[in-house]
Amino acid sequence: MYRGCSHDCAYCDGRAEGYYVEGDFSKDITVKINAEELLNRELDRSRKRKLMSNCFITLGGGVSDAYQHIEKKYELSRKTLLLIEKYNWPVHILTKSDLVLRDLDIIKRINEKSKAIVSFSFSSVDDEISKTFEPGSSLPSKRLEAMKKIKEAGITTGIFYMPVIPLITDSKKQMEETLNKCKNAGAEFVIFGSMTLKPGRQKEYFMNIIKVHYPMYVERYNKHYLDNNKYGVPSHEYRAYIHK
Repeated sequence: MYRGCSHDCAYCDGRAEGYYVEGDFSKDITVKINAEELLNRELDRSRKRKLMSNCFITLGGGVSDAYQHIEKKYELSRKTLLLIEKYNWPVHILTKSDLVLRDLDIIKRINEKSKAIVSFSFSSVDDEISKTFEPGSSLPSKRLEAMKKIKEAGITTGIFYMPVIPLITDSKKQMEETLNKCKNAGAEFVIFGSMTLKPGRQKEYFMNIIKVHYPMYVERYNKHYLDNNKYGVPSHEYRAYIHK
């Protein structure tokens, strides 16, 4: 529905050249204004010779957040949910925004008919760190409040705990705090992943922020993220540490 994302997360690999997002990633947002029409065509069983298997439809992805700020204007996520409800499909929503609560009425109806899961993405539960690395997203405290309301509505909710930001949100104390607060807010599952930094635009953007706010870590980042690794995965040493 959207390409580019105004949440402007410093670590987002949507900036990497392989996603072909043109312009300023956090400002030049492309809108698929006919998304509703296209999805209706795909979900309408009367138009299909062979029906799709009844799997979850995912709302949200790596190159954009379905509930970023521009959604308030275009309401493509809400229109999509109405179609999912109409055709009785289950849905999984992944977001960093408490705007998802706007559509709680539809999500509840989908959950009663077919099933809905709402996941929230976290790198930590520290609001101040979030202001630096996720300046356009809802603060973690707001996401926790939204998660609690989703859970109270009887909808399965959990977290995508990714990425943990190396040297900044990856201490044992910080990680335990994140997991405990999310559990207390109703999280029923955790999907974890370490941070990738693909050489090129993604790494350059992130490292510029590190140089300004955490210059003492530049050398260690360069050690763990080598430019000859096109997938941007951290060193084996760091991956072993963080997964343990």
